[in-house]
Amino acid sequence: MNDKLIKEMNKIEIPRELSERSKIGVEKAKRESPGSNKKWYIFAAPAFAAALALFIAGPGLLSNNSPENPVIKTVEYSNAFDVSNPNMLVGWADSVFIGKVVEQSGTKSLAGLPETQFKVVVMDTIKGDIKGTVIVNQQGGYEGNELILVENDPLLVSGKSYLFITKYLKDENWHTLVPVYGDIEITNDSQKQELIEKYQKAYQEQIPFE
Repeated sequence: MNDKLIKEMNKIEIPRELSERSKIGVEKAKRESPGSNKKWYIFAAPAFAAALALFIAGPGLLSNNSPENPVIKTVEYSNAFDVSNPNMLVGWADSVFIGKVVEQSGTKSLAGLPETQFKVVVMDTIKGDIKGTVIVNQQGGYEGNELILVENDPLLVSGKSYLFITKYLKDENWHTLVPVYGDIEITNDSQKQELIEKYQKAYQEQIPFE
C-alpha cells in the first residue's frame, strides 16, 4: 500500500468494544478451525501498532468470485484517534458522501492485505468535491477460499446505498473507506436524511487531524 495512505489509515482507532459489528453479516460462512496455525502479519508505522485477530501465511490468490462457504478471518485495528467521534473522523477524511454501489470492479493487494474495489455512483456530497461515478476501495476481500474482513466490516453489496467516509489515494485513483464507521448502510429515506444532517453538522464542527 502507498506509504502515505498507510500512515493516514494508521491514525484511525476503532474502539475494541465498538467492533461488535463483528456479528459478520455473511451467510453460509464458516470460521477457521481452532487448530489452524496459519498466520498473516501486517506491520504498521512504529507509533501505531495494528493488532491482528487471525492471521494467514502466504500470498494466496485474490479473487473476484466469492466462494460458497468462505472461511472468515478478521484484522483488528487500534491506532491513533477515536473513529467513533464524527467531528474527528470528518476532519481527517478527504470526502464524506452518500453513494450507491453499482458493482465490484476489482481486487488488489498493495501490502499483503487483500483490498476490494467497487464502482459507486455519488448521490449526495457532504465534504469534498466528489461527484459522478468513482471507485471506492475497501480493505479486505477474498483470497482463495478465505474472506478477510477488517474489524469484521462486511464487504459492500451491489445495489445498496451507504454513507461513505474516505481518504483519497491518488496513485490508484480510488477512495479508501474507513472500516466500520466509513460505510454506513442506508436502508430508508428517513435514515438517509438523519445521516446527512449528522455529518453536515460534523463537517461544520470538524476537528482537523494534525
